[in-house]
Amino acid sequence: MTTHTRESLRSDREALGGLLALADPERLRALADAILAEVVPAEQDLATAPAQDPTQDSAQDPSQGHAAPAPAFQITRAPSTGVLVGQVREPIASQRFIAGDLVASTAEVVLGEATGWGMRLGDDRAAALSQAVLDAEVLRGGDRTADIIELALATDEHLRAERAAEWKRLTPTIVEFEEIA
Repeated sequence: MTTHTRESLRSDREALGGLLALADPERLRALADAILAEVVPAEQDLATAPAQDPTQDSAQDPSQGHAAPAPAFQITRAPSTGVLVGQVREPIASQRFIAGDLVASTAEVVLGEATGWGMRLGDDRAAALSQAVLDAEVLRGGDRTADIIELALATDEHLRAERAAEWKRLTPTIVEFEEIA
């Protein structure tokens, strides 16, 4: 199991995203709310703002003939829930097989100039959106980056403690065989 550090999580987006996907949803939302409270103007209503088509150049203002300022926050892919195929590799014969379907929620946002993405197992679209906001905050090197890294490290520590407790519970059931030479 990989040991994560503050420095490794700043540069390893995949590891950070994996830990944030397992983080406590309430802590994700609280951090995302704090970030958006600092970045988004009070008059911008996030609940009613439609997702922008990512194929359209939203920074161009055709009536003015020049680029309009980019919005501080934009949902580029609204949170949605779908099904993924869970494919695994059988370790003995190294053959792949479909283990089953997984429900997952995804979202994508732009925060300043950074595009953030979030995916979580389950149907918690708000947590996926919060994860996308946190991802964008780290990518843009925002003020809350250290808090996000700390959340990821706390999640990592919690997962390690859970695994250690499970191994402690299972250890008495392990059967050991002696080899006869």
